[in-house]
Amino acid sequence: MRPSTRQTVVIPCGMVLLALALAGCGPTVSPAVPKHIDLPAPEPVHGTAVVILVDTSGSMREPVRDHDGKQRPKNEIARAALEKIVQSTADWKKTHADQVLQLGILEFSDLVQRVLPMEAFDQGKSAAAVKKIRKPEGGTAIGLALEDGFKALYETGCDRKFLLCITDGENTAGPPPDMMAKQLFGQTNGQVEIHFIAFDTSAAQFQFLKYVNGHVVEAADAAQLQAELARIYEKRILAEMEEPAK
Repeated sequence: MRPSTRQTVVIPCGMVLLALALAGCGPTVSPAVPKHIDLPAPEPVHGTAVVILVDTSGSMREPVRDHDGKQRPKNEIARAALEKIVQSTADWKKTHADQVLQLGILEFSDLVQRVLPMEAFDQGKSAAAVKKIRKPEGGTAIGLALEDGFKALYETGCDRKFLLCITDGENTAGPPPDMMAKQLFGQTNGQVEIHFIAFDTSAAQFQFLKYVNGHVVEAADAAQLQAELARIYEKRILAEMEEPAK
């Protein structure tokens, strides 16, 4: 028998990973969080700014229980809950006309879009913006939504800033939300109060919020989502607006 002439070729691990990545089979790497995020710095104003981040990823098409016990897509339930928030804010504003309240609404899937630019609360514009929230599709870029939400809040100059996020899933696109939140928290000394509502998902994936002046609650259906939204608005945002600035 003739001796074999085959040779074993050792390919470095890095080259294997590169080849897999080029073939579309490599590991997914999230974009890094910038070491510094440019935030607007207008003249300070004694007032309250609220930005609402609404998840419009594909999973928001899935149904959960509505108020009547029937199944309804999560995006429709979220829209209905926001419509009630707009109405309750309008009712509050009638007796607090002198209070500065700015509101903005952002939708996010793979990318982030403003459906209501930050501006003094206007019931008509806010209600129209809620109706414009698009149908669910794509992934979930929570980290990017946090970055854009902070930028929107800091455009106002208001000394009280609140970010409220309704999401039903974990981050699948863009930078990780925990790293983004920590970066923004460090830059702003925790001036923004963050509230997440984990809609039809576990709050466990958002435990990082407790380290960045944040809070998270769960909502499994329409009744719970509406109740949590109302509680955040009534107990944490509107009720505190008449207190002296800290």
